[in-house]
Order: sequence, then C-alpha cells, then structure tokens
Amino acid sequence: MLYVAFIKNRPRWQLGHTDLQAKSRRWWNEGGRPAGIQTLGFYGTLGTETPDVIIFEAASHDDIRRMIEYWNDLDFEVHPAIDLADAFRRQGMKIG
Repeated sequence: MLYVAFIKNRPRWQLGHTDLQAKSRRWWNEGGRPAGIQTLGFYGTLGTETPDVIIFEAASHDDIRRMIEYWNDLDFEVHPAIDLADAFRRQGMKIG
C-alpha cells in the first residue's frame, strides 16, 4: 500500500549524541530498512519549516512501526495515499 509521511527533525538538544549520518548509512546501505518498505520519493524544502516528505510503499503496518521506531529522532505523520497522477492518466489526462 502507498503512504505519504511528513517528517521533521527533533531539536538537536533532544537527540543527544545521535550520529544521524551513521544511522542513515545503516538504514539505507547496511540492511536496517525492513524489506517491506520501498521508498519511492524523498523530498525536502529549502529555507522553510515545512516538513520533509517521504513517499513509500509498505508491505505491512509492522514495517511502518519498525521504521518509526528506528527513526525515533524524527517526528512522523504517516498517511495512506493514492497516486492521483496515475488515476488521472487512466482517465486520459496528459499528466507530465
């Protein structure tokens, strides 16, 4: 199923001595990510307080729970989603 997650870093003083770069490497490169999570997009904004956005598919709610537990340095807001561009394309719309 498709999901959209809005994420924000917690303030640095709450993170203690967490090395987010090392934690990211374990997640993305060294098998920390559950096999059922497939990241489709990961977007951020420049110079604003707007949350970053991750678009992903998850095989189970347990995979989402493991993702949130692993990234306990971040505040998550996760929502089920549909691909509206794909839906419009199937209706004959020329979405670029």
